[in-house]
Amino acid sequence: MRQARNIEWADDPGNEDVEAGAAEATEFTFVFQAGPIGMTFTDGGVVQDVPAAGQAFENGVAPGWHIVRVGLNDVEGRSMQAILGVLNEQKALGEDFEVTFVAPPGLEIKDRPLESLPSQDANVLGKAADDEGDLEMQPLTGGDGAAPQASAYTKPLWKSWPGRNWFCCGGALMTGGTEEFFCPNICVWSFIMVPCTFYFLWVFPALWHAGSYALPSFTLIIFLITTGSLLATCCSDPGIIPRREVILATDDAARLEAVMGYNPLGASSTKEGDSQIPRELNGAGYRWCRTCKIIRPPRSSHCPDCDNCVLRYDHHCPFVNNCVGQRNYHFFFGFVSCVWCLALLVLPAILWYMTSRDIDASLEGLVRIERKSGMFTAITWILIAAGALAILAAIASMCLWFYHLGLIMQGKTTKEYRKELENIGDEPTLCAARGPCLFDPWAMVNPRDLLPDQPIDPTRSKGKSKRRDYR
Repeated sequence: MRQARNIEWADDPGNEDVEAGAAEATEFTFVFQAGPIGMTFTDGGVVQDVPAAGQAFENGVAPGWHIVRVGLNDVEGRSMQAILGVLNEQKALGEDFEVTFVAPPGLEIKDRPLESLPSQDANVLGKAADDEGDLEMQPLTGGDGAAPQASAYTKPLWKSWPGRNWFCCGGALMTGGTEEFFCPNICVWSFIMVPCTFYFLWVFPALWHAGSYALPSFTLIIFLITTGSLLATCCSDPGIIPRREVILATDDAARLEAVMGYNPLGASSTKEGDSQIPRELNGAGYRWCRTCKIIRPPRSSHCPDCDNCVLRYDHHCPFVNNCVGQRNYHFFFGFVSCVWCLALLVLPAILWYMTSRDIDASLEGLVRIERKSGMFTAITWILIAAGALAILAAIASMCLWFYHLGLIMQGKTTKEYRKELENIGDEPTLCAARGPCLFDPWAMVNPRDLLPDQPIDPTRSKGKSKRRDYR
């Protein structure tokens, strides 16, 4: 059992002073066996009944609590069938699993007499019913037949983001894509930091003491610009257009219409939406996104890795683990421009430093190491391999720079070039306006309103997706 994350409840006055802990929610995690759990719940994971003689009752689960996590799967705000599917998957493994609940203020664990509990005639998850049929596949309601209760609490948008992005620093920074893309991103940082660490620890002081101040200072400036541009590309919003659920949950349609010049929701303001594009937008490059259920503007596209529509979508780059789009393309091009300049400054300087020292004394020391431990050959080959990889990475970054320079001169994005698409409106690729962020990561939303009511695949990790061609 542990304290919950900070959750703002619907009845919390918010901007008014309240007594400490008066509206504080509590998070409880219990271990359940692979068998009947013994409770009923509705859409949103709101617990309705907890009859006696069940695992939920024994753990102290109370009506009104909300199921937020089953095992490693975040099910907060999902439909009853979606949560039930995750529970069945966990039980099918035949092992104990954890279920996490959030208790609203005043509904913490209490000692409850048996006679005050709901009747056991109610539909109980995992327990046999008097009626025939598979109970676990039947709709569950409260024992008194009351309508399902809506989730009563809200939390910041970045904690319930429906795309495959990762937020950090309290929602201030975001990156995107899949878990397997962290490996290429780590490789890029390694190719930059390892040679530069050697440079600034040994070569930089040697140059400085030799009276050469301009070259090491310039190298330091290029290093800071390179790492800053890479960090900004990795951890900034590429120009995500919020999907329909986000717009409705944050009630931000009017602001988006003012910023984008049209209503991305289209003619309908319902959660399902209407795929028909307004007449005034037909033929101008506007398209309907079947995944986000919004009308996206020209040159934007849906990224299958981040699962978001992105303004002026260029490509999803695994080496920065993020989409490259309207709001971070200049960061990306700045990084590509500086990284090969940094390589031209650092690698020759390291080679100079290693060859300008007493080579005979260095070789004699390495020979002594070889005779004692046999490590000379291994160290030599490691250094040669690392240097070769660094040189190849520098050449690849230079080629990438020339490639994007050509795209900028043509006024095309990577996707437009590869798909042979026209640049509608002749908008420049690099020098066009960056534009504001189209969503507020700190907006308070109800997770049940944010996530679509559709079953989730508990065997699929957050970062994995099936590649589709979104035009």
